[in-house]
Amino acid sequence: MRTTQPALDLVAGKQSYAFRAVGVTGMLTSVWQQLRNRYAIGRLNDLDDRQLLDMGLKREDLREAITSPFFDNPASYLTRASRNRASLFYKGTRHD
Repeated sequence: MRTTQPALDLVAGKQSYAFRAVGVTGMLTSVWQQLRNRYAIGRLNDLDDRQLLDMGLKREDLREAITSPFFDNPASYLTRASRNRASLFYKGTRHD
């Protein structure tokens, strides 16, 4: 019966201290990662337009990523913009 006790505790709504601590730690890690991502995007603003375009980005892409909702990953906005711009470039319909 000892191996089933943690599962029964979860079903009954009782969560152990360790289980709650892991949840809180995960949430704090997520918030810390979001803050680091936004800081890194802020550092991209220091680059000039030519350097950004080398990465497939424009200033409005950075603004969109920075103004995204907090718990959305801002890096996904930049990745999507860069991939879309690269696919347009290779299709011959470059829009710079």
